[in-house]
Amino acid sequence: MNETIHLDDLTFRVQRSARRKTVGVTVERDASLVAHLPKHVDIDDATALIRTKLVWVYQKLAAHKDIGREAVFRRPEFVDGEGFYFLGRHYRLKLVDVGAGEPPVPTVRFDGDRLLFKRQQVASGEKRIAEYYTRAAHPYLTGAVNRWKGIVGVEPGRYVQVMDLGFRWASCSQDGTLNFHWRMMQLPPPVIDYVVVHELAHLKVADHSAAFWNEVARVLPSYQTHRNWLRDKGGEL
Repeated sequence: MNETIHLDDLTFRVQRSARRKTVGVTVERDASLVAHLPKHVDIDDATALIRTKLVWVYQKLAAHKDIGREAVFRRPEFVDGEGFYFLGRHYRLKLVDVGAGEPPVPTVRFDGDRLLFKRQQVASGEKRIAEYYTRAAHPYLTGAVNRWKGIVGVEPGRYVQVMDLGFRWASCSQDGTLNFHWRMMQLPPPVIDYVVVHELAHLKVADHSAAFWNEVARVLPSYQTHRNWLRDKGGEL
């Protein structure tokens, strides 16, 4: 019998071995997923363990050349007038020159409807933007989680983690830790709230069953509007 493990939108083909002692996961060259299991391990126990590895899996998938982030998110060119989003608001990029004798200024800063970026840092622009958004995301998303967790009726892990999750906006670890993509800071606040509620609801219902969506709807009746927005416009950011 061919066994599979389904977690979120991922499917793992199960390979069992009598010689294997531990549960492992590999991302194949064609981006297929394989769960390597000892011969007699319980499938539910293996599924729970693999769930703790999902962040690693998504990062590996994001690095894969066929389904990398280039196919999901717009790659910035860092030219004057280019558009960037922060908390749903649109800003135009303005490259600024800073002379050797001038006072130091941050690489990334906002001024009115402009995102000011040091021209000298263009070569590492994506990294600098990611660093700025990551720093901003920690307090903002922690606050959002704290606002919604009581309404959902759950107590997540102590820390909110912000990282590059590839093509995923967020994930929930088995220990209750909530993981968010730094790109969350591009989204409008109501859409951010939807993603936060979505992950908090997973602390009650692990899968995407009807029970899960009923829980999301109970907390956020307008969730479908935000879900559609994320599907239709998220890749344009």
